[in-house]
Amino acid sequence: MTQRGYDPTAHFEIRERDVEYRQVGGRKLLARVFEPQGPGPFPMLIDIHGGGWNRFDRTRDTPVIAELASHGLFAASLDFRLYGEAPHPAAMQDINFAIRWFKANAAEFNARPEGMGGIGFSSGGQQIVMAAMRPNHAPYTSDHGPNAPAADASLAYAICCGCGFDLVTTLIERGPIEPRERDMFHLYDYFGGIAGVIAESPLAVVESGEPIARPAVLLCQAGGDVLPGFTADKAASFAAAYAKAGGNVELAIFPGAPHIFLNPGLVERSEGMERGLAAIRAYIARQLAYQAAPFVK
Repeated sequence: MTQRGYDPTAHFEIRERDVEYRQVGGRKLLARVFEPQGPGPFPMLIDIHGGGWNRFDRTRDTPVIAELASHGLFAASLDFRLYGEAPHPAAMQDINFAIRWFKANAAEFNARPEGMGGIGFSSGGQQIVMAAMRPNHAPYTSDHGPNAPAADASLAYAICCGCGFDLVTTLIERGPIEPRERDMFHLYDYFGGIAGVIAESPLAVVESGEPIARPAVLLCQAGGDVLPGFTADKAASFAAAYAKAGGNVELAIFPGAPHIFLNPGLVERSEGMERGLAAIRAYIARQLAYQAAPFVK
């Protein structure tokens, strides 16, 4: 039997291991992969961890990604070059490369490349939505070289959890006169000044009219998030702008939930977590079902 969809009621044993997906700048980049043990081939999901663009690694999201994978989903949580290791856009180059690499090697993981989705948490939410909107963005592909995987870097859907939608607000509210003095995420230095921050701010990019890919997007928003640029009103602004640009977008706000509320490995289980994970599972199932039978007029 071929595993074409995703069933939140199904349960599979998971094989968890690390694989190398890239070598760049003398560094081996690893991904923690979660392989359901079943007939397959399984649909694929790429995970981008958070950490303010400068912390943590591929193991950050292990509990939540393992839980999602256990229902019949091959998932890969990426290491990528962080701020302090390499300048922007190194991380986006790694993410773009990884999407292509896992698609090209899907058969080795009993997975199928069609309909690949992406999920990101916090700063990883910003990175996954930018990767989804810009699969062929020249700065994201400029270091791939002649031996890069031939597969494309498009995503069928993206799930953003606690995303930095408006990095301009994140930067300016932390330091309206001299951004570097109070810039807790080092956005000014990482992205190359205010112009660089604007160029990588999801809300600004969509509102600019830049031609973008428009995969389906789910925004899982913590209603109690107080980080500037990460708040519910910014999520709503992004959702409205993305829909105006022709993208299918769903916004789920979980009242009172703090910035980190979905990962059972980091915080205690809560109603917000249970509802949020159920929403993510259902969204993945719906996206894959729609891909199997899209609307035809």
